[in-house]
Amino acid sequence: MTSRVVNLEQWASFCLTFLIWVADASRASEPVTTNPPPPLGANSRSALLTAAEQVHWLTRKEAAGGQSALIRGVITCALPDFEAAVVQDATGGIYVDRWSPSLGSAPQVGELVEVEGVTDPGEFAPLIHAVRITRLGTSDLPPPVHPYWDQLINGSLDTQLVEIEGIVTAVRANGVTLLTHGGRINALVLDTKGGTNSLALMPYQGALVRLRGCLFASWDPATHEVNVSEVRMFAPSVTVVDPAPADAFGLTPKRVTDLLQFDPQASSLRRVKVSGQIVHERGGEYYGMDGTNGFRFIAKQPLSLAVGDLVEVVGFPSLTGPSPVLQEALARKSGVAPLPEARRLDAESLFRAKNDAIRVRVEAVLLNLTEDQRTLELQAGLQRFVAHLDADASAAAAQPASPRAGHRSGLDLPLGSRLELTGVFAGSGGNPTTGTDVANFELLLNSAADVQVLVRPPFWTLPRLLILAGALVGLLGLALVWIRLLHHKVQQRTAQLQKEVHDRETAEHQRTLAQERARIARDLHDDLGSSLTEITMLATASPGLKLPPEEATERMETIAGKSRTLVNALDEIVWAVDPERDTLASVARYLASYAEEYLAGLKIACRVHIPNSFPDQVVSGEVRHHLFLAVKEALNNAVRHGSASEIGFRVRVLEHQLWVLITDNGAGFHTLGRSNGHGLLNLRNRLEHLHGHCELESSPGAGTTVSLQLPLPVPNSPP
Repeated sequence: MTSRVVNLEQWASFCLTFLIWVADASRASEPVTTNPPPPLGANSRSALLTAAEQVHWLTRKEAAGGQSALIRGVITCALPDFEAAVVQDATGGIYVDRWSPSLGSAPQVGELVEVEGVTDPGEFAPLIHAVRITRLGTSDLPPPVHPYWDQLINGSLDTQLVEIEGIVTAVRANGVTLLTHGGRINALVLDTKGGTNSLALMPYQGALVRLRGCLFASWDPATHEVNVSEVRMFAPSVTVVDPAPADAFGLTPKRVTDLLQFDPQASSLRRVKVSGQIVHERGGEYYGMDGTNGFRFIAKQPLSLAVGDLVEVVGFPSLTGPSPVLQEALARKSGVAPLPEARRLDAESLFRAKNDAIRVRVEAVLLNLTEDQRTLELQAGLQRFVAHLDADASAAAAQPASPRAGHRSGLDLPLGSRLELTGVFAGSGGNPTTGTDVANFELLLNSAADVQVLVRPPFWTLPRLLILAGALVGLLGLALVWIRLLHHKVQQRTAQLQKEVHDRETAEHQRTLAQERARIARDLHDDLGSSLTEITMLATASPGLKLPPEEATERMETIAGKSRTLVNALDEIVWAVDPERDTLASVARYLASYAEEYLAGLKIACRVHIPNSFPDQVVSGEVRHHLFLAVKEALNNAVRHGSASEIGFRVRVLEHQLWVLITDNGAGFHTLGRSNGHGLLNLRNRLEHLHGHCELESSPGAGTTVSLQLPLPVPNSPP
């Protein structure tokens, strides 16, 4: 049992040793990573740090605690004059200082050493203060890191062995400027003593080179913040990949469209030559056209070129924007030609990337104009954009050739004008190869003549409308105050008038009641009184007088007839004052029933025609009474004077008029000379009293027609 346990312990020890060896080998073969999770013990003050990345992951506070570190690696950068070196293991490089003579000889690049020391926050990144140095021999340098652009500028590769490829675009006293695939970066090239030698770098001007060496970030000592786009390298090795051409314009020319076609040697660090015509220049950036295609180039040095010049341009292409851009460009003039015809754009095609760097023509409405009259804010359809006039062009346009010249001064244009602008399209963002539209654009104008006014704004502009609206609001306020005062007076006067109208209505109502009472009293006296008196006289006999039976019977029949007449008269009076029978339909039906009963008692045929429906019209008792008397008199005249055997009674409603037609088949008469008879005058007076009129048609042997006409609505208060 004991031997079995010992064997298990030996086997476990062997497996652990093998796993550690595999891990070290795999880490040595992997590229440097800048953001792994902190290794075990990175946050522990008492743990021994055995990897460079553990030291780099310490915070400034933790590094200031002086944690113990034991690093084994190869020296990639030796700085004996600074008593320092960079030691790089499988996880990365670390800066080691205090490499004093007491610890041994000066460090040499390629030495394999084991460094024991304590951590320190340093001025930018954590480092190690050396306490003991153990030399283990020599070793090959690790493979360099080929950094991405963001790694190159953010300082994360500090003290790492890197290789940077780029075009030397400028040589300065303390370094060079490299144009890399990601962009421009300033590299401070120093020797191991911190000195510079610009003469040694001059031969590399314009060449494609590779700088290999230990990278040091550039930082601000006060804030410990990295200086973006600047790095330092001590004694790097320089390899020329492609020397600068003796004649840059000796390259085979390409068209703009060729830059987007397959080329096995295509690279953003390989020069190309393009020919075209300059259509605009702004701040050292030139806009050119190769036929119908646009491109830009940024001159390496100031050029004496003007709009309209034909040029040959050599530079490094960038295809990441809306149109190709040649950087670090060299250009030479080959001729002059008129500018190409501008492409007309509508509102839907404004933001297409293929419009970049070409001359375009746009119609738009002017929304705003800056004080210097150089920048115009415009709108085409629902799209807004900006047009910009160069300062030189604006100044030239502000001074016409002669006082009588017809050109306008500058771009003093009224807001709201509809303009036609011809300029160069300068887009931002977008790429035609991916079909991405530009995010925004400017229209670059060469002169004030590129702006033509199509339609001036109407007189009623927004400021004028606001002034007018303000004046109207003021007048409206005054009107409201006046209306309020007037409303108060009107209310007072209305109350007075209502009281007066109420008093008048009350008085009129009293007068109407008095007239109605007087009429009823008159009817009762004239009709009922005389009839009752006659009945009384017939019914009263002298004392002791005895009548024969025949005379008594005749007298009783007379009394009965008078009684029936009295009942009819009383019925007429009740009908005239009954408010439930004050409708036009009730009037027509009553008159028809009266005519039938009256003529039936006389054994005369009666033909009645009345409509089934009548207008909803109220007829007062007085009007009903007068209309009834008129109908009664017309019937009486037909019976007494016409000797008719048949009488027609008809009621019609025609065009806002009520017609009552009484027709007989009697003897008739000549209307001439008899139209002013007492009966006819009485009929006409009654109808005129009701605002109507009476018409009579008759001839001997043809009967008579009496037409009673009343206006609708029937006046309820006849004069």
